[in-house]
Amino acid sequence: MFKKLYQFLKKFRAGKTISDDLHEKNRNILEKIYIFSIVFGIFGLVYTNFTPSGLTKMTLFYYSYYYFAGIIGLILCCTNSGKYTPGAFALISFYAIYIFFVANKSLIESLVFFLGFALVIEILLNLNPLVYVSCLLFSEVLLFALILLNVIHGRDEVKGITLANLMLVNIIAVYLAFWKRGIILRKYYTESQIEAERKKSEGLLLNVLPQNIVEQLQKSGKAEPEIYENVTVLFCEFLNFKDLSSVFEPEVLVNELNCIYDLFDEIVEKNCCLRIKTFGEIYMTVCGLPLENSLHAEHIMDCAEEFLATVKKRNESSEVKFEVKLGVSSGSVIAGIVGIKKYIYDVFGDTVNIAFRMKTLCSSMKIKVSPETYELVGSKYDFVKRTPIEVKGKGLMETYDCE
Repeated sequence: MFKKLYQFLKKFRAGKTISDDLHEKNRNILEKIYIFSIVFGIFGLVYTNFTPSGLTKMTLFYYSYYYFAGIIGLILCCTNSGKYTPGAFALISFYAIYIFFVANKSLIESLVFFLGFALVIEILLNLNPLVYVSCLLFSEVLLFALILLNVIHGRDEVKGITLANLMLVNIIAVYLAFWKRGIILRKYYTESQIEAERKKSEGLLLNVLPQNIVEQLQKSGKAEPEIYENVTVLFCEFLNFKDLSSVFEPEVLVNELNCIYDLFDEIVEKNCCLRIKTFGEIYMTVCGLPLENSLHAEHIMDCAEEFLATVKKRNESSEVKFEVKLGVSSGSVIAGIVGIKKYIYDVFGDTVNIAFRMKTLCSSMKIKVSPETYELVGSKYDFVKRTPIEVKGKGLMETYDCE
């Protein structure tokens, strides 16, 4: 029985993150309650002062208490007083007023005030239901015990209170406490699941789209194409992939290619570049977008050299011996999303075409760059000028191989 009760109560226990958030919300609500208490106390003092009976000792104490309790509570809320302090002070203040009612009013009036105020507290604040119910029942048991022992007045009135009615009110209060906590926890769990799925979706988008494009899509549902004037493009092709496919199992070959692509991704990120796509045995990356980078050509050349070094090192320990060739060109490009149902971020323009031509004309395990890239980084790397060659759509073009 106790085990089942424990399991039932365990369902209403909030985790640390939820608990901290609830305490913060309670603090904000308590600030408003304390402000109301201050205003109520001032209004009561002023209003009562102008009534025919004027301020009596009892009304002076009553409204002054609201005022000073509100001041102290507001100070606790606005200072680093601990997450439980403002709420605990609210309960203490409530019980102090309750005792005042018991001492000066009839028992029926006191109980109505107590239960009404208790329900208001439960509605406004996000309290632990077990703590709330314990305080509620303890207060009532203590009150009736003191009355029956003639410590306080009200013994005659107890006889007139229908026990069934009192139990009904308490059952409603208890049910409300657990019902509200259940709704709050379900809300938090649902929101956390939604947030987790949102982050997961955003993470998947960031794998294929730049951060600024993802933000544009989230805000407006679309992303306009942009022109970037200073960009360097790199293509890396695995030459002997088809030959190796006749020697190795597809799974072995693809796994090896994936491992190299993962290493390429690390190199790209380290050098402030952006992987655009991989199609088959070709890897494409750029530098200079979406954020401008004055060293775009240098970063891409560093990537290209590290790509070559990675493949060579991998070939020393792997049965799969890949050969690659790389083409690089610099200039302006147009970048944007292609597709409606399936988003693909891509770049277009002469710079892309020339980089692809450089890759096509390159020898195995070499890096070939266009004149535009050479002008930017020619003095920083060891280049060998090649005889002008025919480039489709461009005529004769000088090219440079990086040794």
